[in-house]
Amino acid sequence: MKIDPDIIDRTARVTRKKLGYTPSEIKEVIETILPTVADRHELRTALEEYEKTAQYRPMTGELIREARKKCFFFTAEQFGPLLGFKDSGSIRSTMSNLENGRTEVTEMVSRLARAYLAGHRPPDWPQTPKLKKPSVLDKNPHQ
Repeated sequence: MKIDPDIIDRTARVTRKKLGYTPSEIKEVIETILPTVADRHELRTALEEYEKTAQYRPMTGELIREARKKCFFFTAEQFGPLLGFKDSGSIRSTMSNLENGRTEVTEMVSRLARAYLAGHRPPDWPQTPKLKKPSVLDKNPHQ
């Protein structure tokens, strides 16, 4: 029996938050588990077993970028200070070096990113921009 993708997504979201995984990391876990389960209950049980044995996974620059863009919708200037980098004119360069692998992702940065992915928020957490759908009324051909 094939499990509905929406059910898989909702079920895996809990594990993703608990472990502080990015969407691509939880996708790897699901792809490993899915062939061995037949329904939602078995999927939940398999994910719970995975959670018990999961170990801390260091982050790469690519995963930092994925978290920043796809999970938090932050710019480099917004996310850099949350990872412990000085808020300066070169923050974009620092984040670029980190995300492109030119600078090593330290354990502190990795743990902070995992904590944020798991739902922890510091008091100075920036507001994420509300993504609004473009409206036909917003386009004025006479401007």
